[in-house]
Amino acid sequence: MKKVTYLLLLSILCINTMNAQKWNERKNSSNENRWTLGFGVNALENSGNQFEGAFKSENWAIAKTPFYLSADAYIDGQFSVETMVSFNYFTDGTLMDGQTILGEDEGGNDAGYAAVDVALKYSFGELLDSNVFDPYLTVGAGISHFGDYTTKENPSLTVVKQDIFTLNAGLGMNFWFSSNWGVNLNVAGKWGIAATYTNHIQGRLGVLYKI
Repeated sequence: MKKVTYLLLLSILCINTMNAQKWNERKNSSNENRWTLGFGVNALENSGNQFEGAFKSENWAIAKTPFYLSADAYIDGQFSVETMVSFNYFTDGTLMDGQTILGEDEGGNDAGYAAVDVALKYSFGELLDSNVFDPYLTVGAGISHFGDYTTKENPSLTVVKQDIFTLNAGLGMNFWFSSNWGVNLNVAGKWGIAATYTNHIQGRLGVLYKI
């Protein structure tokens, strides 16, 4: 029985040692990877109803080409700079600044969306001493393009396309299931500067890869 006990203790010790080595290798690999690429889908809310509109699914636009690409460059263990390009459409029935889009299916015009954003990110993963959960905050700026569209309230008038400069702030979570692969969830508010409308919210869900 003593021999069996010793063998069990030795086995447990070996397993713990191997797990610790893998964890350290994963942490070192994470520190060596200075870039993270991201790809996924995004959704937009621009109903004009402030925060109340964010809790109604019909106000969120996710149509045609709701994709984004991102690249994250690490400055140190907690700070990084991210650039992102995203595309989407506001289609029939979606609220845009208090009015309802009259889309192409109903004889109107969908509103295309494209944006380029840059953000400074502060990660809490190192403070939490976690290689799996990595929550973060972001602040930044960008340019958003809204294509022309028509509304059901005034179908005879076409709202002209507009490019606006935005100030952005948000929060997110990275979930790493290996030293290179992860999943990202992020929500950001975008406030238009010197524009007549288009304060909006953008949420995204995607896959991450460290290089």
